[in-house]
Amino acid sequence: MNIFCRLLGHTWVPDIETPQVRWNTTKDGQVLTATADESPVRHLRVCRRCGLREEEPGRRHDADRPAAQPEPLQGKLG
Repeated sequence: MNIFCRLLGHTWVPDIETPQVRWNTTKDGQVLTATADESPVRHLRVCRRCGLREEEPGRRHDADRPAAQPEPLQGKLG
């Protein structure tokens, strides 16, 4: 841990680790196709000073976050 982190606290910056994408050609060699690793998308927060990394849950509008059940509407509409 850096001395500045001990005195002032960490300076957190959001970071994302995504699967590596590889581009390959088809058998005829004319069209590129993308293949990705099976590793999940990881959301992290990283300290700019000391490099400490912590897991962070996905945010509200992230497409890779687990789908939550919609809440039922309360009362009457309109």
